[in-house]
Amino acid sequence: MNQVWKRRLAYGGNASLVTAMVVGVLVLLYVLADAYRVRWDLSAESRNTLQADTEAKLALLDADGREVEIVAFTHQRGKDDSYLRDRAVADLLKEIDAHSRVVHYRIVDFDRERLTAERLGVTDYGRIVVMRGEDRVDIKDRDMFRRVGRGADKDLEFRGEAALSRAFSQLLSPTRRVVYVLRGHGEPDPQDRGPGGLSEMVSALDIERFDVEALSLARTDREGHAPQVPDDASLVVIAGPTGPLTHQEEDILLEYLAEGGAVLVALDIGSPVPGFVVRMGIRVPDGMAMDTRLVFPYRDRPVPVYKAHPLTEGLREGDRIVMLGAPAPLSLADPPPEGARLDPVLVTGRDGWIERGGPTEGGNPVYQPDIDGAGPVVMAAAVQLLPGRGIVRSSKGIARAVVIGDSEWMTNALLQEGPGNRDLLLNTIHWLAGDDQRLGATVGRRAATRRLALTREETGRLRAISLFLLPSLVALLGLAVWTTRRGR
Repeated sequence: MNQVWKRRLAYGGNASLVTAMVVGVLVLLYVLADAYRVRWDLSAESRNTLQADTEAKLALLDADGREVEIVAFTHQRGKDDSYLRDRAVADLLKEIDAHSRVVHYRIVDFDRERLTAERLGVTDYGRIVVMRGEDRVDIKDRDMFRRVGRGADKDLEFRGEAALSRAFSQLLSPTRRVVYVLRGHGEPDPQDRGPGGLSEMVSALDIERFDVEALSLARTDREGHAPQVPDDASLVVIAGPTGPLTHQEEDILLEYLAEGGAVLVALDIGSPVPGFVVRMGIRVPDGMAMDTRLVFPYRDRPVPVYKAHPLTEGLREGDRIVMLGAPAPLSLADPPPEGARLDPVLVTGRDGWIERGGPTEGGNPVYQPDIDGAGPVVMAAAVQLLPGRGIVRSSKGIARAVVIGDSEWMTNALLQEGPGNRDLLLNTIHWLAGDDQRLGATVGRRAATRRLALTREETGRLRAISLFLLPSLVALLGLAVWTTRRGR
């Protein structure tokens, strides 16, 4: 064999060996990747990663132990976006399956497996059926996708995670419950979609299987019968009343608490304080809760410190700021009344105080010992009333109440703007309704709202830099360019 052939065989053998080694490494990597899956989500806002609230619901389903089956029917063939829709659904279901021991899924071709569709009573493309035992939730295609934009810029938006998370909520709470909102004293309207309304609260509670109904205790529709809190009430919300409650209304709410009820009271500066709140050991001093750490760029929104309590579940770990607008301070009785347990939930920092007016520095209030009240200041508190001691009858369960020195935090404006407001609202509702296992498990992707908390000194430095330093640098640069050109 001549030298040329020897060289060719050597090159060919080396190339074959290297190719075999590369293929072997690729096969090994594939086997390892299939056995130990690792994913990196590099998308903006982590759009391809399950949200913490979805994972929390999956954890609750796992703790329950009952199998959950998801049957997803494909979309109609031949349409332009059918492949994209099916792919988005499949990717989401695969991610959910990887995060749960009890949730399993299968994708059914609607055209080829008509018997499965008939057995489940499905007559449309893209339907998703979620089943656990006898409970079933159907999700239509329009709930998974929607068109956004106009004309040529119209795009397809995938909303599947929120829809499936809502279905998980319905499985966890198969029956709907009712939250009653007190009306007749100047409170915000639950149907108002404006900034000061409560329609966003209604939408958030609807996802959690709560209906919101208006409640009037000043009149009755039944002749000869006194008004009362309905028997199906999970809790009563009193949000920012501008007028006082009547003695009859006070007695009705006190009777409701005596039966083991639950109440959320949101008061503003100057709001009349219901008598049962005082009986629970909470008073509202004059002034406004203030701190050196404020939510930028506002001067009346102190950054709250979260105390250890179920209401702050998830807020402390996620470091999401709850925005309160000019909160009223709360004073907790020490010792508390008999049978009452008072726990602060939101407080100011160590440098906080009760602002009662006086001189300011740069437009910002400052603490003055001879006028203001010393801090830290409580801005929200949770109350548990034990049966047989004080307000609650011995034959009933524990009554719960939450008092917050602000009602603006639950309005449409701040519920959308505050990164932690929605979480606090749902945690509060679940805790008052006795759903302790649901705390921290909310629905939907959180809004990408970011707020910067700055002290008064840091705000002053930022103002000085933007108003004086940067313009001065630009002026010096211009002067240098002018001088250079003039010298030529």
